[in-house]
Amino acid sequence: MTQHTSAGWPRPIDASLHGATDYSVGTALMTVFPSLVGLEGTRAGTQVRVAGAVHVGYAMLTDYPLGVVKVIPYKAHLAIDALGAVALAATPFLTGEYRKGTRHWAPHVGLCLFELASLLLSDPTGRGDYKADVSAVREGNTEDPHSKIHDGGLAVTPASA
Repeated sequence: MTQHTSAGWPRPIDASLHGATDYSVGTALMTVFPSLVGLEGTRAGTQVRVAGAVHVGYAMLTDYPLGVVKVIPYKAHLAIDALGAVALAATPFLTGEYRKGTRHWAPHVGLCLFELASLLLSDPTGRGDYKADVSAVREGNTEDPHSKIHDGGLAVTPASA
């Protein structure tokens, strides 16, 4: 049975999955993302790259399973995520980059919305509350698949038959 956090909705992202997302998204922001959204070589692209580097940097310092130096509490990390997301969305407006067109600010706002949505799904306890029935999966993995074929015939009829 799915338990819900005090927020009232399932929060399936545990600290391990959140960490994996931190590293993969942060790395994408530093490398391919600016090029993919047409910001390569622009000031707006540099802003996104810096945001990715900062994100990976504090992820490495977070006290969660994928943290390297574990000095920032996980809940503090989540708060930094929220502040960083809003700061990234504000950056092109504070620096005037928005005047160069939608492509110079829309990726920032989109990334902010992505981050805030992931925070809504991240369990602040770090455990996540939407887990599979691990014992049932393990039990299913020990069964002989041939035992599921009751008539002794083929499980699937070949197309040539």
